[in-house]
Amino acid sequence: MMTILEEQKQGATDKDSFFDLDRILVEVYPETTTTNNNNNNNSTAHAQDIFLEINKAEPVKLVDLPGIALTKAARSTINGGATRLQEAFPEMFKESQRCRAPHLNIDNLRDALFASDVVKRHGLKSPKALLDWMMEQNERLKKEYTSADSAKASSISQTALDKAIKFDFYLGLDSSWFYF
Repeated sequence: MMTILEEQKQGATDKDSFFDLDRILVEVYPETTTTNNNNNNNSTAHAQDIFLEINKAEPVKLVDLPGIALTKAARSTINGGATRLQEAFPEMFKESQRCRAPHLNIDNLRDALFASDVVKRHGLKSPKALLDWMMEQNERLKKEYTSADSAKASSISQTALDKAIKFDFYLGLDSSWFYF
């Protein structure tokens, strides 16, 4: 990419030049082991490790961005409530932000709580109040998903529903509850 940009810069007039290659920020990762010039295996492995690490990175959630209009108390309520829910149902939380129903990811949960403005809309002032509200939503969803004539139950996989029933955790089945 840098070669292409350099060629474009050389072919452009000063007026047309978009890039100042002397001002492009790059990250440099030093090798932690000494590499012999005759053996590129260590160097290649190091490059592969860095490539994988960079590409495994998860995006920063809106709730975590600095400068977002979120009070310290609201952030504390969201973080504390989400953590308490995860502690109460550890089997239902996954590390991956792309986990499937009925699981939740704590970062996605925190972000959805922020985006749906649950804390402000319901006047929740503490992590315990948020946890209590989420448990009420869990009970409401339980009734919706386990009733004999449930349209919601037929809209999800039986495996997901069985796991939700087993662990008595329904919040990962859909996101409608954020807006009640």
